[in-house]
Amino acid sequence: MSEEKIMPTQENVEYNPAVKVGGEPEQEGRHVVAFKRPYTFERKEYSEVDLSGLDRLTVKDAIEVQRQLFGQQEVAASLLTETTTAFAQALAVKASGKPVEFFKLMKKPFYRPVFRYVREYVMSVEKGVENHVMQLEKPCFFEGREYREIDLNGVADLNSMQESAAENRMAREGFVVTETSFNYLYACIVASMATGLPEEFFTGLPICEAVKLKNAVNDGDFFE
Repeated sequence: MSEEKIMPTQENVEYNPAVKVGGEPEQEGRHVVAFKRPYTFERKEYSEVDLSGLDRLTVKDAIEVQRQLFGQQEVAASLLTETTTAFAQALAVKASGKPVEFFKLMKKPFYRPVFRYVREYVMSVEKGVENHVMQLEKPCFFEGREYREIDLNGVADLNSMQESAAENRMAREGFVVTETSFNYLYACIVASMATGLPEEFFTGLPICEAVKLKNAVNDGDFFE
């Protein structure tokens, strides 16, 4: 857990330290970003940020954050959402349990390594698709069955009516239908249509599978 120290009632002091990303062998299994000098927030000092909650996040969380950013008119997040500061910040809030202000008030030497850690986690298994078969990083158990891979070849057989149905589904969930290939919910809807698996199967996958799934259903081979 983060080390916290109550500061005297004085003005907060901002530091400009060098920062290192935690995760040394003794911290294996923990997602910790450690600061060489403390970060001060609301008169408390934090020597590190514990992002262990990343392991509990799913594709559904990515969808919720993407919808939230669209609603806030975060224009940058409308395309490659996973590369943006706003996306990393929102996931850091979910993973750490800290208020959003904790991260919003960070100066660059603090927030850059935190957000870099989040982005690298989300995109850590971006590859792993061959012949439109998506390999899962870890076995997934759903309705009593184990899945290690997902055959997405059925995407090629979807018709325009199904495409329209996917777009309408996105609209009902609060998304403005612009460029669907960047949308996580769209990826789950299309993958569900192509495989016959429920949408919940895909939204329940670990968040580190989100980018891989999104790219897999939008593979250029499907449009040739």
